[in-house]
Amino acid sequence: MLRLTQNFLMKIDKLALRESLSDVAVGVVIALPLSFFVLNMCNYFNASLLTTSIIQTTVFTLVAIIRKYCVRIVFKKGELNG
Repeated sequence: MLRLTQNFLMKIDKLALRESLSDVAVGVVIALPLSFFVLNMCNYFNASLLTTSIIQTTVFTLVAIIRKYCVRIVFKKGELNG
């Protein structure tokens, strides 16, 4: 079991892991204020639960796509620069 774990850890792409952890960290920092904002806006306009859910899902998806693109570009530039 220990040997299997050691083999797995040796095969991990450390740059990919660092990129993944960075992306998640940025996502967490963005998510809290963004969800607070979206929920308050939906509450202000008396949106139904279904509407609030659709709006929040749409906003989070769009922000996640942009965030992932930006994180990928930063790491790609790092790979090219050495």
